[in-house]
Amino acid sequence: MKDPPQRPCLTLARGSRVPVGDLELHWQDLRSGDVASHVTRRVPTVIACARAYDEVTALCVADSALREGQVTREQLMAAARRSPRTGRSKAIRVVGLADGRAANPFESVLRWLCASVAGLSAVPQVELAGVGRVDLMDERLGIVIEAESFEFHGSLTAFRRDVRRYTECARRGLVVVRFTWQEVMHQPDYVRAALADIVNTRSAS
Repeated sequence: MKDPPQRPCLTLARGSRVPVGDLELHWQDLRSGDVASHVTRRVPTVIACARAYDEVTALCVADSALREGQVTREQLMAAARRSPRTGRSKAIRVVGLADGRAANPFESVLRWLCASVAGLSAVPQVELAGVGRVDLMDERLGIVIEAESFEFHGSLTAFRRDVRRYTECARRGLVVVRFTWQEVMHQPDYVRAALADIVNTRSAS
């Protein structure tokens, strides 16, 4: 699995002046309404990325666009369905999985991995009374899945908050699974295997 691209990604109208810098260029035919000030609008940009990039990278882009609130899933799905045949089915899959509730690309990639685990239905940013908001949750199986970053867990206050959160989850009979950035981005097979084992255990109980 490739990491989401760190370089800026722009879709330019054909004939536009090519910018200088660390950019990755993709060319395609666009309708006149897709372009504003020589740059594609949000909806065609999301669909272009969904057709051109691998699925997980495209999902990060689509989640970001929905999170921004300037486009809707319905707009993206309509555009995906009328896009060129090459890459159309992938674009439809990406839009179908996209969710603006994902807080960041880290969570988007983790949710993409969850989607490949049979029997797991992970919903982003679920609010639990007495616990707070969790990154992902399968409410049927009672599985909480957290994307953990040291940036938000490196102080005594954060440590105490985490201990209380996971104790409150345990009091409710929930299983809490925590994955680091390194695991999600570079060890996807481990993440899938761990999730599959937990799904099997919870399904059998």
